[in-house]
Amino acid sequence: MGEQELKKHVLGAKKTERIIFAATPEMKAALETIAQEKCMSLSALLTSLVVEEVLANEELFDGEE
Repeated sequence: MGEQELKKHVLGAKKTERIIFAATPEMKAALETIAQEKCMSLSALLTSLVVEEVLANEELFDGEE
């Protein structure tokens, strides 16, 4: 699966799942600062970071569709 197809696969469907994780107040503040600097929401920043990791491990998704 190519990069564009993989992005479409992981981002294209309706968002029905939530992932909850614990973060220190310092980590949350740092991420909020980065998101604000990039003019994006914290949710969008986290999603973009996750997509980057998925693409970095694209070989794990070969044959999936």
